[in-house]
Amino acid sequence: MKKRQTALLFIQGLIFLFIYPSPAAAATWKGNELLSQFQLAPWKLGPFRIQPSIVLSDFGYDSNIYSTDNAIKDYTLTAGPAFNVYLAIKKKVVLTVSESPRYVYFFETARERTWNNYLRGDVSFLFNKFFISFGANSTNARERWNYEIDIRPRRIEQGFQGFLLWQPTKKTSLSLGARKLRYDYENLEFIGYRLSDQLNHNETYFNAGAYYQLTNRTRAFVDFEYGKFEFQNPLNPRDSESRTAYGGFEFSPTGKIRGRVRLGYKSFRALKEGMSDYIGLVGDTGISLSLLQILTLRGSYRRNIQFSVWTDINHYVENSSGAGLSCYIFRRKIRLDYDFNYIDNIYPQPEQNRAVPGTYTGGSRDDIIWMNSVGIYFRLRKNIGLGLKIGQWYRESGIFHYRATRNFVGLNITYDF
Repeated sequence: MKKRQTALLFIQGLIFLFIYPSPAAAATWKGNELLSQFQLAPWKLGPFRIQPSIVLSDFGYDSNIYSTDNAIKDYTLTAGPAFNVYLAIKKKVVLTVSESPRYVYFFETARERTWNNYLRGDVSFLFNKFFISFGANSTNARERWNYEIDIRPRRIEQGFQGFLLWQPTKKTSLSLGARKLRYDYENLEFIGYRLSDQLNHNETYFNAGAYYQLTNRTRAFVDFEYGKFEFQNPLNPRDSESRTAYGGFEFSPTGKIRGRVRLGYKSFRALKEGMSDYIGLVGDTGISLSLLQILTLRGSYRRNIQFSVWTDINHYVENSSGAGLSCYIFRRKIRLDYDFNYIDNIYPQPEQNRAVPGTYTGGSRDDIIWMNSVGIYFRLRKNIGLGLKIGQWYRESGIFHYRATRNFVGLNITYDF
């Protein structure tokens, strides 16, 4: 009886918030951003707004599809439609569905031909000083998920999330968030390890943050996150938890500076003896700077914990940094691109020698990857370009003592011309 009364009170509270009069339907910055996306969607179908797009990437040649020292070459193509569908009810409730099915084709490697699908749905409530959102996502795809596993296993990712933003003043706002994710990998063997046994797990996160609007296009923030990681195999020793403090800046997508700077400090603790911990810097940064209408500079930095497939090493630290530029010529009808990326996967301890228990194979594992690419894109519409991209990928592993090179060329469509 008490549960029924609590549910009725909750529903009555939502109805009160929904019908309570306010001078602005979406006074929070989060609500205004969502309404702007709704209004900019070009297609109208009754009460629905639709933002369509076409995915076309990697339509070309790849000299090393698994990026290993035993190169397998093939011709590839990834293509499919994508839709963002919006339904706004009195500008106080917005339903959003994003759907993108993609077909991945390999000319000779039949096993890698597959349909991938990416789906997400959210319902958001836009009030005078509050923004509330609930959503779910589902990904079912065969991809290369990181730079440790040299195969392309299918992974099913399912998640639920909730978010609450309170904006008491024009410049300040506070947020709470929670999300739960489940990862299930294909039952494949990789160098003697079963991926599903090693990597299938659940992740739970709780976030609390604060924002301060510095200018119309710049927002500062801090975010505190707790994470818990529970693996489905009871014999798996990777169960762990983390505590992270982030800080940084977010920039408007309509300004000369776009993206965000997000750096933090993480304490990652294994819950079972014998597994490694991590305390140190993490980051998730990507920004672009437009200069003189003809030049755009890009930079990125990402550093975080990734779970390792190796039994005796529960995690490694993935570092990724990149830089690039785009130059516009012929009245911005043509764009020339260059991008460089450097990846360094650092493992916390030497790998054990399974042939001789209690001994190690040598030094700690350290994988380094360099990537260079150039491209030329031709404007099809205002923000859409079709182009040709050529690149090279080089990798070396400090513990396996091998080097691999990958060359690729392909057609792509970009939606940020």
